[in-house]
Amino acid sequence: MRFLRIPLFLLLSAGMALAQSASRDGQKQSGLSFTPDALDPSVDPCTDFYAYACGKWQVQSPIPGDRSSWGRFDELTEQGQYVVRGILEKYSANDAQRSPVEQKIGDYYQSCMDESAIESASTRPLDRELQLIAGLRSKQDLAKQLIHLHREGVGALFSFSSDQDFKDASQVIAEADQGGMALPDRDYYLKDDAKSVEQRKQYVEHVQKMFELLGDSPDKAAAEAKTVMDTETGLAKGALDRVSRRDPEKVYHRMTATELAALSPYFGWNLYLQGIGAPATQTVNVTEPEFFKHMDGLLKTTSLDDWKTYLRWQVVHANVALLPSRFVEENFNFFSKTLRGTKELGPRWKRCVNFAAGDLGEAVGQKYVDATFGAGGKERMLKMVNALEKALGEDINSLPWMGDDTRKQALIKLQAITNRIAYPDKWRDYSGLKIVRGDAMGNSLRANEFEFQRQLDKIGKPVDKNDWPYPPMTVDASYNPLLNNITFPAGILQPPFFDNHADDAMNFGAIGAGIGHELTHGFDDQGSQFDAQGNLRNWWTEQDKKEFEQRTQCIADEYSGFTAVDDLKINGKLTLGENVADNGGLRIAYMALLNTLAGQQPAPIDGFTAQQRFFLGWANVWCQNRTDAFRRMLVTIDPHSPGKWRVNGTVSNMPEFREAYHCKADASMVRENACRVW
Repeated sequence: MRFLRIPLFLLLSAGMALAQSASRDGQKQSGLSFTPDALDPSVDPCTDFYAYACGKWQVQSPIPGDRSSWGRFDELTEQGQYVVRGILEKYSANDAQRSPVEQKIGDYYQSCMDESAIESASTRPLDRELQLIAGLRSKQDLAKQLIHLHREGVGALFSFSSDQDFKDASQVIAEADQGGMALPDRDYYLKDDAKSVEQRKQYVEHVQKMFELLGDSPDKAAAEAKTVMDTETGLAKGALDRVSRRDPEKVYHRMTATELAALSPYFGWNLYLQGIGAPATQTVNVTEPEFFKHMDGLLKTTSLDDWKTYLRWQVVHANVALLPSRFVEENFNFFSKTLRGTKELGPRWKRCVNFAAGDLGEAVGQKYVDATFGAGGKERMLKMVNALEKALGEDINSLPWMGDDTRKQALIKLQAITNRIAYPDKWRDYSGLKIVRGDAMGNSLRANEFEFQRQLDKIGKPVDKNDWPYPPMTVDASYNPLLNNITFPAGILQPPFFDNHADDAMNFGAIGAGIGHELTHGFDDQGSQFDAQGNLRNWWTEQDKKEFEQRTQCIADEYSGFTAVDDLKINGKLTLGENVADNGGLRIAYMALLNTLAGQQPAPIDGFTAQQRFFLGWANVWCQNRTDAFRRMLVTIDPHSPGKWRVNGTVSNMPEFREAYHCKADASMVRENACRVW
């Protein structure tokens, strides 16, 4: 199964979610729409708006045993998983009348669900790669072996794919990036606090157990686990940290193939580039040259036997989800139970739904859209997008700190933003992917190779602006600065985010603020570095850039003071782009609501004014519960702030919130020195 590679585009939620349902013709869904019964009237909204809006929901919505987090995104995901399950089960029957798409998604799911066949196959589906690794005769053969591994989805040593050229966004070039580490982030290998030291110890124990499951003796497996840790730590020492990777200039280094080879001459780049399956290319974006220099040193000093051990681990780790249960359970024990605080392994059908959505996303998505999505919601959504774009234009025109030259360029960029709503105009062609009934691991490996080759085939060609980053049943949204577009798939166009039966105030506070969030990403600390055509180019005057950076620093400082969990504060630099987008998005959504109301004041609903319902719509979508372990992980890897601070941090910067809830000047939800960028 393939996990989405997230390039330089900005997401609305804290993570990708797969497979959920939408409402045909706006049919209301029970349990997910806003209800005032979810509010906690014992809390003053001016003291803690998140607790007021979400406190009762949190009490009534404990984290399920098979999850480390439970929130409104997760509720929608869970609901939709049942819908997708029904689709996949329908086509799992071996019916000769099935269409090619129905055959692929049905046989893929059936094979994944066939636990007895997977148990019987044991690790034999991986024998070819494991034998090739065992047969390596010199370190010069590593390049040839990595060709096989990378094409089958094993992220050993580094990653290789395609991406738009940052300086010529109309074209696609090859890209080499850091990689090769199984832990969630390079900091897991390098931090020296007690918790990190303990987690590394537990990781080594986990790797040892996996080698023992492969048949190695405890002593040999212990030595192998140490080798894996040493090798991955070596790679981590050369890797760039997440905050630095948010700077486009730090991950764009266009080089020739010859220049790339000079960075790590000990690696057989000529052999790799010739055999990987990419079109002949002379240009590569080497995201982090220092990583590849460091990699070269590791190649020289690490023995061939140690590289064999490392590659063997990488193969098993990458494919563990479709190995026998003893491997799956051990993988769960560390990566889910230890690192995320998840109590139990989810049911197999949910895992197989996710795998099918990952490997055959648009094939499943076609059936999903046919079964669930009506045209009415899409039309209303497009109207809201237009309203938000108009409001952002008004905001840009009214900014007192921006000069006319920069303002002109900002408006040009805004006008150039394109919108992708619900599902692609043209579905992806999977005819070249072979899905064999009863061959779960083989299907996964072939799907990985199919997608890998699809990405490589883009190299040297004009960018395809109709290529979606994820399937239509995804509960999420995104902005891509290289394409200068926003994407709102069908999965998120339903309650609690978008409710065709709700009033404008509620929808503008929920999905409207989401639209505003994505539009604002075009003007956050990352997106602001790209122009209307998606090129990495400074379109700011020196004075305006200085004013912008002062305002974003206010946001960074504010959120750095918020506690994420225990003694850990939010990383205000890591979360800066999302926090800027939250603050700007909610503000322009409020402007768009007022424009829509056109001076009229609707009658209160459930005792709340339109302005109050707007802010409730915003808070409602961020209600969540998370395990402490997962919250600690997210401090390191997640560019989004926790739900509490996405709500409270944002509304406390808005005088409109103070006015709507009649808060006193010294209330907790009123910042004396409010931050504002857009």
